[in-house]
Amino acid sequence: MQPVNGVQTIVDKPLFDPTYLNIEYIFDKIANSIQPILSSLANPNTWNTIGIISASITIILLFIIIFSLVRLYEIQVFDKDEIEHEINHALAKLKERDRELNPRWKYILTLLESPNESDWRVAIIESDTLLEEAFRERGLVGNTMSELLEEAKMNGYSSIQNAWDAHLVRNKIAHEGLNYPITQVEGRRVIKLYQNVFEDLQVI
Repeated sequence: MQPVNGVQTIVDKPLFDPTYLNIEYIFDKIANSIQPILSSLANPNTWNTIGIISASITIILLFIIIFSLVRLYEIQVFDKDEIEHEINHALAKLKERDRELNPRWKYILTLLESPNESDWRVAIIESDTLLEEAFRERGLVGNTMSELLEEAKMNGYSSIQNAWDAHLVRNKIAHEGLNYPITQVEGRRVIKLYQNVFEDLQVI
């Protein structure tokens, strides 16, 4: 600080004085720092080591890729075998079911799939006859199907309403003949009603 007219003033000094900056020294320090790196890159042994490491990594990655592809193939083969096994098992169960299926019921289903309306009518009449025989085999008494249905109702058989509805259609077919038209869709509906009763009676 210097007094000016008896008053001290503060002379600002620069924070950085370029007079004392040694550029050559700085570049020399930088050159000395990167010199080992440049020397290593210029050394053939360094590139040999890098090549060995790269080749090792490549071999490991190739091994992983080949192993993954082999495992993927094994999984696909296993899944294919499992699917084929399940399909064969399902087909075997269907064949076993066909063998155990009541032959008369199987015949009724065949009639139902016929393109002829007359076969649909026969399928319904056959179903009603099969149901009557099933009731009598279980000890129910009655001179007519209506009496058997009443007897079954009193004995607590379920699905009797299905049997009644199907039997009413059977009576219309038997009494009205061709004057009572029937479609395949209606035939399937009626056969389904009989099926519910047959399953309850364990006929099928």
